[in-house]
Amino acid sequence: MNKVKNIIIILTISDAYTLGMLIIYSILCLIFWGQLETPLLNFSSYVLVSLAVIGFAMISSRYKGGKLFTLVRRLYIIPVVFFIYSNIHLYIPLVNPDDYDKVLIGWDYALFGVNPTEWVGQFAIPVVTEYLQFSYMMFYVIPFVLGVEFTLREKDDRFFDFARIIIFGFFVSYLLYFFMPAIGPRFTVHDFASLNTELPGLFLTNAFRDMVNAGGGVFPDTVNPAAIINRDCMPSGHTMMTFVSILIAFKFQSRFKWIVLVIGMSLIFSTVYLRYHYVVDVMAGILFAILTIWIEPKLEKLLKNLGFYKYD
Repeated sequence: MNKVKNIIIILTISDAYTLGMLIIYSILCLIFWGQLETPLLNFSSYVLVSLAVIGFAMISSRYKGGKLFTLVRRLYIIPVVFFIYSNIHLYIPLVNPDDYDKVLIGWDYALFGVNPTEWVGQFAIPVVTEYLQFSYMMFYVIPFVLGVEFTLREKDDRFFDFARIIIFGFFVSYLLYFFMPAIGPRFTVHDFASLNTELPGLFLTNAFRDMVNAGGGVFPDTVNPAAIINRDCMPSGHTMMTFVSILIAFKFQSRFKWIVLVIGMSLIFSTVYLRYHYVVDVMAGILFAILTIWIEPKLEKLLKNLGFYKYD
């Protein structure tokens, strides 16, 4: 028990969120061991990443103030978030094998009397498509820019508050995908193979689309992409985390808050315009963004009382 307590007191709350997700993955891996292609490799990776998080915390606590270890402690979460995102898709089909696109399409139609992605398509022009596809690609750039800004502020702990909320939000969005797996209107309402023809951009749109598709496991030569694309539409993580970034940018008085607002709102609109999401996905994303901002500080206080500390 004392060993556990000694480990807890050197871990940040962000570490706690990360380890919590890895514990959830480890449990899911054990439950679905016989249905995974490489269960031993998956489980081993969760253990190794967990040990790395604890190891960095131990080294950082010993060499407190060292610039190298402080930098590592701040940046390690970037590859870990991608790792956790990629692994969530191993378990969504096992936990909830049904797609809910028909339900989401029905909700959109009940609200608007049309399929919103079809309706907005009548106003599409290449220059707008190019701008919105660029905005969509700013999903990870926006929080990164804010993180750099808050890091460079002298005698300001905003970075740690920002990073903690962002990490929590990302992980919550991943867990929410389990409840209503969906692939989005570009595969259901529209013909995915005709997207470049029906919704053309100017110069970079097609390349950006290929990058987004590759992130979801789909490549130009993929046969039946709808069968393998990630089931991560509901809620819209792009909307949820972008709205969180907008709220934090204004709450923490970022110098870039108005730029974040313009690019962020463009990104949120692009999720429907570019046919990645249903409108109800976006509405859910905004709701859960607000809940994230409200819930996380309460959870932070609870974990702080348990011994986890707030800052590096």
